[in-house]
Amino acid sequence: MPTPMQRAPDPGLEYVPIPKSRYTSSEYAQREWDHMWTKTWTCAGRASDLSRPGDYFTYELGTESILVVRQPDGSIRARYNVCMHRGNRLREPGRGHAEKFSCLFHGWEYELDGTLIAALDAECFPQGVHTEKLSLRPVRCEEWAGFVFVNLDPEAGPLIDYLGVIPEHLDPYHFEDWKIAYDCTIEIECNWKTCVDAFNEAYHLAATHTWTLAFSDDTRTLYDCYDKHTRMIFPEVQTSLRHPGANTVTPEIKEMFLERVGIKDFEGSPDEARSVFAEAQRKIAPTMGANLEDLNESQLCDDFHYTVFPNMTFNTHALFTWVFMHRPHPQDPNKMFFDFISIMNAPGIDVPRPEKQFYSTANGDTLDGECDGGDLLDEDLYNLPRIQAGMRSGAFENLHLGTQEVRILHHHKTLEGYLEAGAASA
Repeated sequence: MPTPMQRAPDPGLEYVPIPKSRYTSSEYAQREWDHMWTKTWTCAGRASDLSRPGDYFTYELGTESILVVRQPDGSIRARYNVCMHRGNRLREPGRGHAEKFSCLFHGWEYELDGTLIAALDAECFPQGVHTEKLSLRPVRCEEWAGFVFVNLDPEAGPLIDYLGVIPEHLDPYHFEDWKIAYDCTIEIECNWKTCVDAFNEAYHLAATHTWTLAFSDDTRTLYDCYDKHTRMIFPEVQTSLRHPGANTVTPEIKEMFLERVGIKDFEGSPDEARSVFAEAQRKIAPTMGANLEDLNESQLCDDFHYTVFPNMTFNTHALFTWVFMHRPHPQDPNKMFFDFISIMNAPGIDVPRPEKQFYSTANGDTLDGECDGGDLLDEDLYNLPRIQAGMRSGAFENLHLGTQEVRILHHHKTLEGYLEAGAASA
């Protein structure tokens, strides 16, 4: 089924100030952890990183570390990455392979499914060493579209129900067949919501990414809010109405889009430019093993940007997609971890799995030259720590949002819903 194109109903949100304490307060961050992070489905990684039994990766969320492991029967299970003897972490963060998990502190051993199979000198424990009590604690784990999600709440409903409209909207892209082309994690000196906010609106393009207005249109961006999640359809291969070349085919459109798909000396109209760019991708797709049958012209030209509450965002295109995960820092609400993977719609091409790279804004690290689009992301990475610093000013009290920032307002409403429900049940 094709991606629904109809607009979502106006969410009817009240444009009220958002207190800065939600971004700077340790107390508020603790409430988020207690009532939201431990109750929601979040993406832990790609199933393709677990190609054979015993392959695993860790997922670090707040103070928790989760082992996500391919089982001998082909399923994927998750367990807390902590030995039940004295609390030692079983594996360092990252990917690897294991026949079993052995604690490096006292040698306790666990099967791939987390079952305790050996405790050194078990006879020395007068209270006994009971497998059912001392095996690794399970974590809810389910898959969608090649992504592995976990939920720390053992009573949580199914992932498919939590995702709501997302599968209907994104299944036509067949992400389960896509391959990782770039992978990095950046420690950023800002709250995780500061980062989510930056990618939930096109309002900042005119000032932050001015050069992109020659080939992308912030002025005709569409915003849709659903139950928990949101969408932004951001036109590309189309010039902003703010740009002197509005309603023309600019040199930037020719260079950055048309020429990259083999279209030289184009002389047509703006609408024709979009059509020929879309058609060129349809011709390229079979050489990559890509399936574009369910995508329309807009999806072949524009950025279909989805945010899956609370912290996963998709910059979705026909042949590549950027996926961001925004994770909270375990101690400091003024820091966060930004996971960025670029996936390619290339099932028929051998794409070597790249090693994850690590960066830090505190160290002045940049992405320019490291990946396609790194220069664009660097402009956001420059702003984010400065936004966070400004929020701590005595002169600043609240976020003052406009209609182009409706997804930010919706994100806060959803977040507050979790915190209120948690407080009510406490």
